[in-house]
Amino acid sequence: MELHIWPADFGLPTIDVASLQFLACSKMCASPVRVVHSSRPWRSPNGEFPMVSQTDGDAKPVTDFEKFVDILKKCGQDVVIDADLTSIERAQLDAFSSYLHHNLYPAVLHTFWVDELNYNTVTQYWYASQLHFPYNSYYLEKRKKKALRILAGKTGTEVIRDAFMALNTLSTKLGDNKFFCGNKPTSLDALVFGYLAPLNRVPMPSDRLQVQLSAYPNLCRFVESVSSIYCPVTSDELKQTESIRQVILSRVSKAKIDQEAIRVATATADAIPDEPPIRDAILFGIGAVALSLMFAIHTGLIQITVEEEIAE
Repeated sequence: MELHIWPADFGLPTIDVASLQFLACSKMCASPVRVVHSSRPWRSPNGEFPMVSQTDGDAKPVTDFEKFVDILKKCGQDVVIDADLTSIERAQLDAFSSYLHHNLYPAVLHTFWVDELNYNTVTQYWYASQLHFPYNSYYLEKRKKKALRILAGKTGTEVIRDAFMALNTLSTKLGDNKFFCGNKPTSLDALVFGYLAPLNRVPMPSDRLQVQLSAYPNLCRFVESVSSIYCPVTSDELKQTESIRQVILSRVSKAKIDQEAIRVATATADAIPDEPPIRDAILFGIGAVALSLMFAIHTGLIQITVEEEIAE
């Protein structure tokens, strides 16, 4: 069985949310899955990664997380994912997974694919560098449109607000524990890791959600723990991704500087009152003089005497 995912970067085996979820889940149950880093998503049935290709018979490739979890449960390895959960705990896990999909996932999409500053600075550049032209333009447009469809009807403020609440809920549920459901990792841990790890590691110029995540030390520790235990990155992978990482860091730094310069310029412009145009000032002055003269004549301050000429 092979798991095809996007390439590694920023100290993660991949920065793609779904790819991280598949990978983490397979590693948590020590499944003998061969991981293939690829930049050819067109080989997947839905044109996306991750994709699990099975070698048994005519089995179709799997791209759905729940179906992948079912496959892992039947693989026969010593560690079976979610095996120790009671029926009540399974129901709670399903409910929590649905909650995160509706409240946290949209914000992750917004951060990477909808926020124009982040998209133009990081997302577009990273994926374009992984894919050849002109397919990279087609793929990026397709992914962006998909994200916009998912977020249709929601404002950016609403999406971020829901995500803030989801992070708080996650932090409360995790507490001081290592995992979310007892002493062993479950498929929920894999899902949460996939959502949080890119936010924790990939720099963004517009980083409200990332700053909020950093306010929860237990969630940050969870990401680091799962990353080091189940999803470590080799030294070769770190070297291979160093150049693009430095380019993106430079782009993010420049974007933040430009953003601050725009903010300062806007604030300065708002603080300086607008000067009236010269034409308006002249007309106002003439009108004021005319009104003053009319008032003076009316009140008798200025008298106009008309003398008739006497004919001889």
